Amino acid sequence: MIWFLLIGLIIVSLVLIFLVEEFFNLMFKGYAPVVSSKNKVLSEAIKQFNELGLVDGAKIYELGCGQAGFLRKLEKTSQVKYNLIGVELIASVYLLARLQLSLLRSRIKLVRKDFLKMSLKDGDCFYCYLNAALMARLSLKLKQEAKSGAILISNQFHLPGYEPIKEIKLGLTNYLRVYKL
Repeated sequence: MIWFLLIGLIIVSLVLIFLVEEFFNLMFKGYAPVVSSKNKVLSEAIKQFNELGLVDGAKIYELGCGQAGFLRKLEKTSQVKYNLIGVELIASVYLLARLQLSLLRSRIKLVRKDFLKMSLKDGDCFYCYLNAALMARLSLKLKQEAKSGAILISNQFHLPGYEPIKEIKLGLTNYLRVYKL
């Protein structure tokens, strides 16, 4: 009986920590809320990614990865051995994703960092589902750091200063945009 209470207390504590951290990041840092990409969007993103023809060892980043849905689907469906890196800032989301990836014996490298404060110069492709404010900040960073010819696949939001090479409408208001940096 005491184990159930202890487990319940741990779960409630983790939820509270997540909510406080999420509130702080939304209100004071302008970060995007934790929202997973829909399976339909991920499937189309993987289709678009596969058309790029990247080679073994290419560095693929999922920025603000949450549970690394894009990277997990890519790892599951691809025969090519990419260098898969998920970047997540929120501690509780990072820990949950880390647990899930270890249970799946995934080779995805998960880092707990602010992607705006780390080097992205070695990335060959980026996937993100952020918000307009973060996309504007990411655009400035990528203009300074990204390799010429690197690709960014964005779920929903425009990357200011760049024109998409592809824009796929997925439903009434959902878009997937592919950019060449």
